[in-house]
Amino acid sequence: MEKYRLNHLLDKGRDDEVPLGYLRRLQNDDGGFPYDDEKGKLSSVNSTGVNLSLMVELGLTELDVCRKTLEYLMSVQGEDGSWDESQAINQYNPPFWNMPGDLKTKMWLTANILNYLVQLGYRESEAVRKAAQFLLKNRDEKGKFAGFLHSTWISVGVFGQLEGVDSEVVKKALRVIEQNIDRMEDGAVDFIWCLECFYLAGVGKDDSLVKKCIDRVIKLQRQDGAWASADEEKYAVSTAINALRSLKMYKVW
Repeated sequence: MEKYRLNHLLDKGRDDEVPLGYLRRLQNDDGGFPYDDEKGKLSSVNSTGVNLSLMVELGLTELDVCRKTLEYLMSVQGEDGSWDESQAINQYNPPFWNMPGDLKTKMWLTANILNYLVQLGYRESEAVRKAAQFLLKNRDEKGKFAGFLHSTWISVGVFGQLEGVDSEVVKKALRVIEQNIDRMEDGAVDFIWCLECFYLAGVGKDDSLVKKCIDRVIKLQRQDGAWASADEEKYAVSTAINALRSLKMYKVW
């Protein structure tokens, strides 16, 4: 899959059976994807979002595997408009950032799923309206969205698409991120993720925050070509491809 992603990024041709075979084998019968992408485990909103992001990245959004994924996500959206992990995944000892029932988890998962739904053309849907309202209800007067800072930068992508880059929601959120940029301790991953969301929102390459993130991503590249990250080494290849994608979006290479 990673070789395929790289070939796709470099416009070296494609054979959709490669990612489709992977996704169809992994997908659970309910349309979700198993916790930690381990076949046989219960569906997880986080894992489902990760695989939906692959479909968006690789242009596979018109196919059955994506339709089933979206049906699953719509079926597990909460009455308050949020997405949360099922209490059943507690059996897998999830990390602190993905604990079921925790507002911090609900915030970043909701922003993340909402981001993909908007990209996929669901901006006028009831699901999107309710999810956007949930996020806005959990935003403080300075513009920070509740929970991890991730929720704020993902929401930049969401509301940049929904309301425009010059909207009050986006402007305040960008200020919050700039004021807290030195707290981002996850290595290159956070800055890469920020760039992807800023690009979707329409934040230009000349913006000071975009420049800072690009600079951090470039400086965090290791001598071996990979990127320094708090993620495990097994994700080094994926992180490198994500770094290249974000830099290509802003035409840095």
